[in-house]
Amino acid sequence: MQHIFTSPLSAYGGETHTTRTCNAALHNMTTVEAAHIAYGCLQVHFSISTKNAWSEIDGAFNYQDFYNNVVKLIEDSPDLEWKEELLKAWNM
Repeated sequence: MQHIFTSPLSAYGGETHTTRTCNAALHNMTTVEAAHIAYGCLQVHFSISTKNAWSEIDGAFNYQDFYNNVVKLIEDSPDLEWKEELLKAWNM
């Protein structure tokens, strides 16, 4: 996930020499939240799909619904320990 918001090299712990500011810095992102996890899941699904261009719907798969469901799963979880551990793991 780190490579999405910062850069591929930063995800591997290497030195980065970029010509522009990373997305995380542009959006003042300091922690990973449910929406970020959902966005990462959405990107993974799209990358393994057969689609060549982005669209909200891929056959019977609705990316907006998927994103909203992942966010809701995390934010509205009745298992607060699971939610806390999940977010803690993503923010290491």
